[in-house]
Amino acid sequence: MNSALRLYRRVLKLHKHLPLTSKALGDQYVKNEFRRHKNANPDQITKFIQEWKIYADLLERQQQQGDNFGSNISEEYLQNIDEDQLYQLYALHQEITNASEGSDANKKD
Repeated sequence: MNSALRLYRRVLKLHKHLPLTSKALGDQYVKNEFRRHKNANPDQITKFIQEWKIYADLLERQQQQGDNFGSNISEEYLQNIDEDQLYQLYALHQEITNASEGSDANKKD
């Protein structure tokens, strides 16, 4: 089995421990990103896999330590991503915010 497929499965397995709303959004995001990069060039694939490994390692560490999920994005990281990545990050933020607000509204009912 190739490393990208193993990583994909690892991330989805780690998502099983997330709150339901986060899991649903995260799973869909992972699936979309891995599909989008299916035919990327080798340099893009290398960077893609590195970033997802960092994410999986962080998520695994947080689960083992019982920490809250997530982390802040550094200013340096934001300065080093391209415009398309920044847009994707913003769109993901919007989805999470909207899902969270919907979840909060359901709790009040």
